[in-house]
Amino acid sequence: MAKKRKIKLLDETLRNAQQSLWATRMRTESMLPIAGVIGEAGFDTVCVGAGVSFESAAMYLQEDQWERMRLLKTKMPKMPFDVLVRARNLWGWTAQPYDVQTLFLEVLQRNGVEGFKLFDGLNDPRNMQHFLDEGNRLGFAVKVLLGYNESPAHTDAYLAEKAKQFVDAGAKAIILSDSPGVMLPDRAFSSLSALRKAIGDTELHFHCHTSSGQGREACAAAIRAGTDVFWTASRPLAWGSALPDAMAIVDMAEDAGCETDMDRAALAEIADWFYWVAHKEGRKVPEDKPFDAEYHRRYSGHQIPGGMISNLIQQLADRGMSNRLDEVLEEAGRVRRELGFPHMSTPFSQFVGVQSLMNVVQGERYASPPEALQLYARGGFGETIAPMDPDVKDKLSGGLPDLDMMEGLDEPLLPKIRAEFGPFDSEEDLLTFLFLHPAAYQEFRANRKPIVDRPRPHPVACLIDEVASKHKTLNEVKVRQNDAITVDFQRTQ
Repeated sequence: MAKKRKIKLLDETLRNAQQSLWATRMRTESMLPIAGVIGEAGFDTVCVGAGVSFESAAMYLQEDQWERMRLLKTKMPKMPFDVLVRARNLWGWTAQPYDVQTLFLEVLQRNGVEGFKLFDGLNDPRNMQHFLDEGNRLGFAVKVLLGYNESPAHTDAYLAEKAKQFVDAGAKAIILSDSPGVMLPDRAFSSLSALRKAIGDTELHFHCHTSSGQGREACAAAIRAGTDVFWTASRPLAWGSALPDAMAIVDMAEDAGCETDMDRAALAEIADWFYWVAHKEGRKVPEDKPFDAEYHRRYSGHQIPGGMISNLIQQLADRGMSNRLDEVLEEAGRVRRELGFPHMSTPFSQFVGVQSLMNVVQGERYASPPEALQLYARGGFGETIAPMDPDVKDKLSGGLPDLDMMEGLDEPLLPKIRAEFGPFDSEEDLLTFLFLHPAAYQEFRANRKPIVDRPRPHPVACLIDEVASKHKTLNEVKVRQNDAITVDFQRTQ
């Protein structure tokens, strides 16, 4: 009997899924009670953070992301952890010097992280090379995201050539990343087939959001194309604008004649816990929404992330121009094309969205572009995916020559930070300072909350607490266990 092909799952519940649906506001105390089950469920890797995790944990939850990682590792000692690294920027819009990049990797490693995945919104290998070199030197499992957008520039040939460049530069795995969620099934099959041919036996991942209702079908196509690893989330944080449900991928793999190492009972237990967390925090559980061809057509034109669209709506309302949102989104499609189809993620989604809003509000296109967009036009962020519109490039650059995007990266920053703002309690503390601005760092230090590691409550205890919170007249609860657990509630008369 021929050996079945194995499909592996990478869990993104604690990072990408909660970022997509819960604005990265999941508290560590909601992760720890179920972490042991996640660690034994059969996942290949669990992602435990990204640049935004440090900022959100500190600024909105008053939690330390480093402490979170260490606590999670105590619950999942055998599970490989990884994080998402936004290439040389790490966070924000400014490229960080090489000494900061290296320190970040060293501190990740001693906090229990064994791998990382690199992402650059222009797919420019130069923005990733130092991380690739240092990651391999330190023994990390280094994966590279290949960002996909719906555009004339993102051909299968382009994707295959970029993937080969990344492997030649030292990547141990390639991730086709459809973060906008616009990839149709036929395109998923052709693109991943082209990547499989280009990178040979190098591990191939598929990461898609399910925003347009084609995620399930795209994943099925990806299995047929020979994809090795799928990014997934637990059901309460899956679908919608997030990722596919882990159990659904297991079903697809088995339907396709493949096998996985996943424990279905553990997946159900994980989902049951996060249903409870979602209920307690008032979070909606997304639906696996059907495909809407008209929505896909309009969204594929601009690909502005949902969180940024809500921001545009508010800015238009503040100006009494709420009726012009469609005009701004249509303009965003033009701006995206003129800028060379950058991946619609930070900072490039901001470039496109803000400039589109300004073009509509001011009534003149590119009248007062932000400084960062001018730097983009001069090559300050890397080589554009497609050539910029020459007239727009000239207008934005003001006739100035292109920049040397590598200039200054080898000049150490850490000694200056230590001298001006130190001493710091630890290198973790120093990096937290860099992730935040000084005022936010001081506020975090003043208001930091201890992370409480509570045991997972029994479902019966949860039921009793929930009923009691809604029915104040209860005065007695009886629990009996024979073949099943029976709970009797008695009211005061």
